[in-house]
Amino acid sequence: MSKIPELMAIGMSVSKNNETYSAIMALLDESIKAETAIAIGPLESSEKRHWQCGRADALSAFKEVILSVRSEALLQRGIRDDA
Repeated sequence: MSKIPELMAIGMSVSKNNETYSAIMALLDESIKAETAIAIGPLESSEKRHWQCGRADALSAFKEVILSVRSEALLQRGIRDDA
């Protein structure tokens, strides 16, 4: 990943124990679970199933972006990850 803007580097270089970061990740996890459960449950049409799968995939991709940008922000600012 290329160098991220300083505003993102500062904002995303938070600890995994940060309450806001933890809440966002928990919200994404629960949303992904809910969308997946709907997608594999009984739906009226294949179009609705495709729609739900797309929503779950989009949430998963967004979570991956957050994780990637956070990793890059920590690296860019010389902060060791607290994993």
